Amino acid sequence: KSARNCRFPAAGRSSPGETGRGLARFASPPDIPAARAASRARPGKAGNLAETCAIDSPTDAALQRCLGDARLTLFRRRDSTVVGERFASAPLRWLVPRSDGAPIEIVIANVSGGVAGGDRLDVEVEAGPETDATLTTQAAEKVYRALDTPARIRTRLRVGAGARLEWLPHETILFDGARLDRSMEIEVSDGASGLFLESLVLGRTASGETFERGSFVERWSVNGSSVPLWRDCLLVSDGEEFRSPAALSRHRALATLVYAGPGAQARIDSVRAVAYRSAALAGASFVRGLLVVRVLAAEPASLRNCVSEFAGAIRSGMPGRGLAMPRVWSW
Repeated sequence: KSARNCRFPAAGRSSPGETGRGLARFASPPDIPAARAASRARPGKAGNLAETCAIDSPTDAALQRCLGDARLTLFRRRDSTVVGERFASAPLRWLVPRSDGAPIEIVIANVSGGVAGGDRLDVEVEAGPETDATLTTQAAEKVYRALDTPARIRTRLRVGAGARLEWLPHETILFDGARLDRSMEIEVSDGASGLFLESLVLGRTASGETFERGSFVERWSVNGSSVPLWRDCLLVSDGEEFRSPAALSRHRALATLVYAGPGAQARIDSVRAVAYRSAALAGASFVRGLLVVRVLAAEPASLRNCVSEFAGAIRSGMPGRGLAMPRVWSW
C-alpha cells in the first residue's frame, strides 16, 4: 500500500516512432524489498517505501512526465467540414463523434487522467477557409499538486477566412498545491469568427478543499490578420489573490469568454443583460473588435450555467448554431 501513491524516476522515454502509437515506455518498477531494507537501515526512520521514493525523487524533473502534442487541420469538402491532418501523441487523443448534419464536434481527451508538475501539453488547430467546427474536451482537466515545476498547457488556434470555430472546453480544476502555466494563442483571419473559452476551478469543491498553495498563470494572445488585437495575463499565486477582496474575493470559479467576428459590438447589450440577471459576478467589454466576457462564481455549477447563458446570447442569430453547449457538456 505504501508504494501505491509513489511516483518512480523514469528509466527512459521512448520516441513516438519506437512504440508505433507514440506511447511513452513506463519505467521499470524498483526493487521493492531492497528499498524497504534501505529505509529500515536509516537510523531514526521508520520503514516507509513512499518516503524512500520521495527522498530519491525530490523534484518534478526527476520523475517521468507527459509531453503530449496534438495537431488538427480542418478543410471544406463540398458542403461539409472534414478532418484533414490529425496527429496526437500520448496522453492526448482526438475523438470525432457523429455530427448528424450539425456542425462537426471534435473532442480532445487526456487519457492520463490529469496533469502533474512538469507535464507539457501542446494543442494546435488550423481551421481552413469556410470551415465550421466546435472543439471541446472530454471532461474537466485535473491539475495535481506540483513539487517545484509548473505544468504547461499551450493551445494555438488559427481560423481561416470565412471560417467559424468554437473552442469550448470543460473547466480546469486546480488541486491545492498545483502549479499551472496556460496560454491561448489565437489568430482570426478576415471574415472569420470564433468563440473561445477558458475556465478554472480553484480546489476540489466537493471535498471542501481550498486553494491555499500553488500558482496559476494564464496568457491570452488574440491577433487579426497580422494585427495584434488583445493581450491579457492573469496570475493567481499561493491563495493571496483568491482571498483578496480586490481580486477573486474567495470566488472559487472563474472564466474568460472571447468572441471575435462580425456583430461583436452588436451583441454586447444582450450579453450584459445576461450579466445583470446572473447569480455570478460578470462583465462584458468591447475591445478592438472583440467581445470579452469575464465571470466569477462561488461554485463550479454556477459558473457553468452562467457561461452557457453567455455563449447562448452570443450564438443567438448565428445560422446553424443552437443555444446548447457541446453534447459532451451534458450533466
